[in-house]
Amino acid sequence: MSKKTKTVGGPRSRRLSAEDIQRRREYKSRAERERMWQRRALFGIGFLVLVSLFVLVGSVVYENIIVPRQPISTVNGTKITTQDFQDRVRFQRWQLADSIRNLYYMVGGNVDAVQQYAAQQLNDLQSPISLGASVLEQMENDALLEQGAKALGVTVDDAAVQQRVDEFMARSLSLTLPGQPTRTPTEVPSETPTPLVSPTPSNTPLPTATSTPAPSATPALDEEGNPLPTATATPVPTATLSPTPTPTLEPDAIVATVSAAKDNWLADAQERANVERDVVYQVFYYDALQDAVKEKLAEDIPTEMLQVNSRHMLFAFNPQNPRDPTPPTDEQKADALARAEAALAALQDGEPFAELAQAVSDDTGSASNGGELGWSPADKYDPAFADAVLNAEIGEIVGPIESQFGYHIIQVHAREVRPLPENELADRKNKAYKDWLDGLKAEASIERQKDWIQRIPEEPTYDQLLGDILPLR
Repeated sequence: MSKKTKTVGGPRSRRLSAEDIQRRREYKSRAERERMWQRRALFGIGFLVLVSLFVLVGSVVYENIIVPRQPISTVNGTKITTQDFQDRVRFQRWQLADSIRNLYYMVGGNVDAVQQYAAQQLNDLQSPISLGASVLEQMENDALLEQGAKALGVTVDDAAVQQRVDEFMARSLSLTLPGQPTRTPTEVPSETPTPLVSPTPSNTPLPTATSTPAPSATPALDEEGNPLPTATATPVPTATLSPTPTPTLEPDAIVATVSAAKDNWLADAQERANVERDVVYQVFYYDALQDAVKEKLAEDIPTEMLQVNSRHMLFAFNPQNPRDPTPPTDEQKADALARAEAALAALQDGEPFAELAQAVSDDTGSASNGGELGWSPADKYDPAFADAVLNAEIGEIVGPIESQFGYHIIQVHAREVRPLPENELADRKNKAYKDWLDGLKAEASIERQKDWIQRIPEEPTYDQLLGDILPLR
């Protein structure tokens, strides 16, 4: 007898076939499909937001952390960081504006006068490339200065830099620090690379032309984007930073006044240019180091030398422009020589030298003084002129002597070894320093980043600095 299978519960569920699964998928409710697409959309949006945040954060990190630490120029292996460069540019923009603002108050708000005397500075503030190029070149020179000073064994300590800052502030207030000689007020060390000695053909006496400062256009760029050389700006005179204190201040009061003014000045630089005290002090450090190097180089400069006391008459190749560097024509040379020979003949006939010089010399600077040149080292003159004054008999009238400017009739009063005047000694120190720095630059390896122009900051902007008193038209 067979057993019956006992069934417990309901009917067994049937296993789903592939067709069943496909059928269920096809018959999902519309709500389920919408929820599915919403989840996918949210996932996509979230992904895009994350990517955007990543790009944004990456951009901020690159611009504010990576780029500032990158070198903008390398001088013999010494890196000038983008951050240091941008800080110096911002400080220079603020300092230039501060000078212009002080000038504005000095001239009673006369806009035309400000535009006349500060044309170059105004142009620099409106042309970030021009100012940035000047600052970067100065920083490259500073790097060479520091490297060269190290080779010479020249250093300056923090006390010397602090003293330089205090002296600047005292001069800006028309004060003299206790124990310091009275000095002419000057502005903060210029960041613009200013030649220390203006290149002149020679010291052959010539009329002194009065130059009028003119605004400089934005410099032309070469194929690599580097500005071509431009003329150096004339510094704007710095006015007092606050009402001039009474000259009868006691030493302690002077020190306190200078200290307070310095703190205010540095705070203003931080607030308006976003530069810290160290940035400002770095400028004074290089200024002090430059002077220290000058003094080191001056050890080889004689303080006295053979000098000549003479007078002359000049018969220029181009009387309308005696400094014209254009080579003279045969006609110009013949005319100048004829006039010189006529003057020599007049002297031989007894005409007084001084009266004749006043009447016929083309060197208007000395002619008004009877042709007198005073005492001067012979090496300051044109080589042909120098040779003549060194070899002429005392009291003898010699000439015509040809120089690059024309023909000269010369009389030597005396020759003797004399101490160099302070201004002459300063000129020789400046020239020695310039020649030394030029030598370093000629042998230096200087590599600028190709995109250095794009890294020049434009802040603080012109409107932020001067828009309230000299708005752009």
